[in-house]
Amino acid sequence: MAAPSDAAAQTSAAAALDAAMRGWMAKHNIPRGSVAVMVEDRLVFAAGYGDRAANERVAVWSMSKPITGVCIAILVQEGKLALDDPVGKLLASVLAKHGDPGDARLRGVTVAQLLAHRSGLPETVGDNRFAPGAVQLLQQRPLSEATVDMLLPAILKLRLAASPGARYAYSNVGFLLLGQIIEAVTGEPYERACGERVLAKAGIREPRLDPKWGRLLHATAGWALSGPEYLAFARLLSRRSDGPLTGAMQDWLRAPADKWINERRVVAYTLGVNIHTFASAEPNIYHGGGWLWSGTYAERRGTWFVLTNAGVAWFASFDGMQSYSNPKEVGELHEALWQASRRVSSWPAHDLFAEMGVGPIAGSGEARRARK
Repeated sequence: MAAPSDAAAQTSAAAALDAAMRGWMAKHNIPRGSVAVMVEDRLVFAAGYGDRAANERVAVWSMSKPITGVCIAILVQEGKLALDDPVGKLLASVLAKHGDPGDARLRGVTVAQLLAHRSGLPETVGDNRFAPGAVQLLQQRPLSEATVDMLLPAILKLRLAASPGARYAYSNVGFLLLGQIIEAVTGEPYERACGERVLAKAGIREPRLDPKWGRLLHATAGWALSGPEYLAFARLLSRRSDGPLTGAMQDWLRAPADKWINERRVVAYTLGVNIHTFASAEPNIYHGGGWLWSGTYAERRGTWFVLTNAGVAWFASFDGMQSYSNPKEVGELHEALWQASRRVSSWPAHDLFAEMGVGPIAGSGEARRARK
């Protein structure tokens, strides 16, 4: 039997993936969303639903953490910091401005512990899961004026809920501190430091924090990207010789020791992503994002990203729910896309990244040819 043509493979893949996304959205009354799928670093499918375009930028919320994580990794490679550097050393200027931490143990928390959510910082901070004083800040100032800097005094006064390194607890505050570390060691705004070192190298043109929430959510949940752009970033997480992460940082990303999220020791959190480990294969890498806010700035939106060890990756955005408050429903979307990808017998050979406005990875052969 002859191999299917690229056109036939494109039709088959698009039909399976589109049906999975449409079916899930219809079941849960999702008004708008988008999906993008990548195979072996090629964008093979992208679509928008409702009034959302396939290449429209959306807030990716906590899926900003991997971008911060990769930025930290590149700064380690540049020699600007080390994974075992403590907060007290790196944020000396911030502490001089805002005062000593409310818990002296915070000074000894390391970069690695922040990256793996093992800093001892609490998951819930007063009346929310983002940062202390966030609710009050948005009651006192318009969102257009609220910045992460305004939260720093309250953040630094937090008491640790556990000794540094003792256990996993998801902490948005921890990644806000990583953003401050990035600014301290580079002397640049977080957006520029990570935009140039990470997203521009991934072929993303003019990367920007979300214009509405980015100033406040910053390094923990502040980026806005389209599905194709996020998958372009995900290429940097693959083991590839022409990406910016060295073998040592790629190994650290995939090393679960001291990074497990629970006693089952199947999933670890490392470099801003979850890794689902296997005994004799590379891990699957994933993260969800979402924002649930009420009052004047009500938001209820979510995102989901997976990079499998088979080289298939997908991104989805959706309005009306998010993974923290709707884990079952988002899990159904993950399963639907997973099963759809398995039903594809032959992936198309084309690459839609350029069509979606995304360039090659800086330093890759394709990028080098483009510069000539």
